[in-house]
Amino acid sequence: MTNIYDAIKDRENQIAIFQSQLSGLQAEIEALRVASRILEGGSGIETARPVAVQTPVAAGDGKSKRFWP
Repeated sequence: MTNIYDAIKDRENQIAIFQSQLSGLQAEIEALRVASRILEGGSGIETARPVAVQTPVAAGDGKSKRFWP
């Protein structure tokens, strides 16, 4: 039988992994957007803005904060 605290900790670890993967994917998407602007003839740098900024969740906090542009 799995201890409830171990199960919760495992889920928190999975969430942290998914959040880091999501952050990496968001960075890749932004890089692709910049590249597409450059290929279309724009500079890409002046109009670039982050997709989302996410602060790491403190252990046991359970709340995430997102700031959208």
